[in-house]
Amino acid sequence: MHPRIQELVDHISSHRRDVYAAVASVPERLRERRPAPGHWSVAEVLEHLSLIERRTAALLTAQVTAARSKNVGPDEETSSVVASFLHIERAIDRRNKFISPEGVRPTGTLDASASAHALAESRAVMLSALQNADGVALSGLVHTHPVLGPLNMYHWAVTLGLHDARHAAQIREVGESLAGK
Repeated sequence: MHPRIQELVDHISSHRRDVYAAVASVPERLRERRPAPGHWSVAEVLEHLSLIERRTAALLTAQVTAARSKNVGPDEETSSVVASFLHIERAIDRRNKFISPEGVRPTGTLDASASAHALAESRAVMLSALQNADGVALSGLVHTHPVLGPLNMYHWAVTLGLHDARHAAQIREVGESLAGK
């Protein structure tokens, strides 16, 4: 596997472990409870993460398929794509509030177990998309992120990991809020 693809797999895996640790810190009986009106429960956060991950995997797959049809070859560069990402703080800072587009807002119809299952499934889809991307230079495949602007597909994957980090913090906040009630 190309070093940059491996770096992305390691990056998203590390941040997903943080999500699972955050979930584990919230008692099971509280994972479907909203901390306040208009705020998401832990189950809803997990559903949101799975929706984002599926969309990112689909985008990556479409971009790689199009690139292969144009004979885009492998990346000659091996430097860190995580280190080259310029928006880390903006992506993880929970003081910056973002409104999720309609298609990636949680439905609230999944319980905590179903949301965790959806998250595991979306991760399998994303890992498959990354493995499929091996052999294609992702730096030239650019798509506009709704918040961060134009990003290459390496940086889209970096953003996915940072999105997990952002929401792991949110899950911990939800747990702390509910523990105080």
